[in-house]
This record gives sequence, structure tokens and C-alpha cells, in this order.
Amino acid sequence: MDSSRMVPFILMWGIPIFIVMRAYLKLDTKDRNSAKKDFKTPNFIFTIGFLIIGLFLAQIGSIFSITIVNLIGIILLAVGGIVAGIDMWKTSKGKSIWVLLFTIIMIYVSYG
Repeated sequence: MDSSRMVPFILMWGIPIFIVMRAYLKLDTKDRNSAKKDFKTPNFIFTIGFLIIGLFLAQIGSIFSITIVNLIGIILLAVGGIVAGIDMWKTSKGKSIWVLLFTIIMIYVSYG
């Protein structure tokens, strides 16, 4: 286990999760149901969902030196980035290239 990576990991994932949960709890019932409905769409799952889950798994695998978890995370990250790039290509080709570039950088950093 690489303990020097634990503090940045906890800060990087803990603070946003805390902020999102706090904002979610402040929503009224109608807005909560709308948020749940949005999170269950295939577009969200295969783009943002795969990117977030992939990065999380890749970092967990890297911290605990579990190669298979790291590899699964990188695969999910790659699939999410490719799908997000293709989905965004319809509206903005420039932003699509940036999404693919940042995905490649995240994969490189996660694998190292």
C-alpha cells in the first residue's frame, strides 16, 4: 500500500462527495427525483459515470497495488472517455478533442 497517496486520494474524493451529498440533501423532493432520473439515463452512465468510476477504481488499484482493479478502472475510464468524445462530437468537435485528450492524460497518470 502506498500511504503517501492516501491523503490526496481522500481529499480529492472526500471533499467533492461531501459537497454533493450536502447539496443533494438540501434539494426538495421534486428536484431529488429529477436528479435521480438524470443519473439513471444511459447517456450519463456511459459518459460521466464510467469516467468517475473508472478513475476511482484506477486510483484504488494503484494505491493498494492491485493490478486487476487498476486495469478494470483504466478500461472503464477509456470507454467513458471515448463515449463522451463521440457524444460531444455532434455539438462541438473542438471540445470533443479536448475530452479525448484529457481522457488519455488521465489514463497515463492512472497507469503510472
